[in-house]
Amino acid sequence: MHCTNKTNHKIRNQREVKILVDARAGKDKEFQALFNQYWPLVRRLWQEYYVADLEFEDWHQEAEMVLMRVLERYRGGSMNSFAGFYKQSLINRLLDLYRARQAYKRIPASQLSSLGDEDANLLVDGRRNRPEDIVYCQKCLENFMQQCSTFERQVIILLHQGDSIADLESKLNCDERKIRSALTRGRRKLIAELRQKY
Repeated sequence: MHCTNKTNHKIRNQREVKILVDARAGKDKEFQALFNQYWPLVRRLWQEYYVADLEFEDWHQEAEMVLMRVLERYRGGSMNSFAGFYKQSLINRLLDLYRARQAYKRIPASQLSSLGDEDANLLVDGRRNRPEDIVYCQKCLENFMQQCSTFERQVIILLHQGDSIADLESKLNCDERKIRSALTRGRRKLIAELRQKY
């Protein structure tokens, strides 16, 4: 009986390590499976570490980004040590978000001012941007959209045009989970593209 339990644990651990390796290789299904495995932890930490104005949906995205970074940095082979590394990384991110909000609160009101007309023009006037920056952004967006599936492109375009998730469920005739999964994949592809050097 003891031997059977040991064998089952070993098989389960091998399967988990394979998911970890595949997720690190950029496989979306395995990444989502790995994230789902740690979903209770993600939810519990959000409840334990209060950060003002941090919506649960925003924390969901932050936790996915943390998982992507952890997958890049983790070099061990044990699921236990990976779980500990991911948990600590999530806590560190929550503390960073908390500190950032506290620092913003400490800025004296006298130092806060609205944008003037000239500042606003700088932000929206594309002619003031360096040509190489504009070309870089266009190249990234073109490559990004080519890497997206048809469904991912539909989701991204409709959201960019102002549709809500509920609108997309109706227009694309699918559930919220499928839409959010497409967004997650798209976000990962965009981040990978922006990291490329041209």
